[in-house]
Amino acid sequence: MITANPILGVGLHSVGALSAASCYTPQKKTKLWAWEIYWISQATFAWLILPILGAFLTVPDYLGLLANCPKEVMLKSFGLGVVYGTGGLAFGLAIRYVGFSLTYTLAIGISAILGTIMPLFWTPTDGFANKIDTLFNSTPGLIVFAGIVLAVAGIIICGYAGFLRERSGNTSAQTFSFKLGIPLAIISGILSAVFNFALLAGKPLAKAATAQGATELLSWNAIYPFSHGGAWVTNLIWCVWLIRKNHTVGQFLRLPEGTRDKLSIYYLMALLSGAFWYFQFFFYGMAHLNLGGEFDFTSWAIHMSLLILFSNIYGKLFREWEGVSALPRIAVYLGMLVIVISTVVITYGNFIGS
Repeated sequence: MITANPILGVGLHSVGALSAASCYTPQKKTKLWAWEIYWISQATFAWLILPILGAFLTVPDYLGLLANCPKEVMLKSFGLGVVYGTGGLAFGLAIRYVGFSLTYTLAIGISAILGTIMPLFWTPTDGFANKIDTLFNSTPGLIVFAGIVLAVAGIIICGYAGFLRERSGNTSAQTFSFKLGIPLAIISGILSAVFNFALLAGKPLAKAATAQGATELLSWNAIYPFSHGGAWVTNLIWCVWLIRKNHTVGQFLRLPEGTRDKLSIYYLMALLSGAFWYFQFFFYGMAHLNLGGEFDFTSWAIHMSLLILFSNIYGKLFREWEGVSALPRIAVYLGMLVIVISTVVITYGNFIGS
């Protein structure tokens, strides 16, 4: 049994969030690929190949584990993963209509709140249970609650900064639509929070992996072929439709003639993107176990907050804020500071609670 170590847990969450924030950087090297070719290529590495490979490498006799585990556990995790994949597609469409910053504010904010608070009322394994008193019946609980509120505030401030930055540019009247974009962003946030439940639904797989000799820190690898696999199926269906619609299937085998780019580099970039995405949850499982049992539901809020933090740091490194007026830059710095403070507060609450 792992002894709770919230400081180590948040450190591991930081590594996972940094990996997640890095996952789209290789896309800059695949400009000749249609979006759907790049997306399904990296998604196949992130949500299919690497999760399966990770499970077989870290869980002894993984096939035997699956044969003995109740099928409903695998189906729940897979089905919730399918729902999460739908949320990801809604996220992409929302960006088209209201832009990245506003979509990110709504979707990640809603996901952070629901993915953190809802497990106090219902989980796929335990059903309905009122655990909200956990936040209010002790000093550690109140500190954790304050940290969650700060985390959401920091996410909103960062999103508002991005919205101010976006508003200063030219917006296409043909695609910009609040009537379409806002509902899609809200749907995306709700469905994206479901991924946390896909992981929780698979916890019996992690327990079985530990009982079968897997290292407890790596036991969550037993879940990922199902939680991630469901998301892969949803995105596969969407990308196949786009490939047929846009007649881009040939790009899997060749790039446009007359270019110096090599196809092998494109697949390498897709592998890197997929690996960055996969490793966020490779570290998420270890981080979650180190937070301890009482406040482990804060994992989702910590992960979402740090993801926003590192995404904004990347934005600064890539000079996306050059030429922007003072107010958006002040707002993004303030939001990042609030997120850092919230992470410290949640960590302290977990520490004294454990």
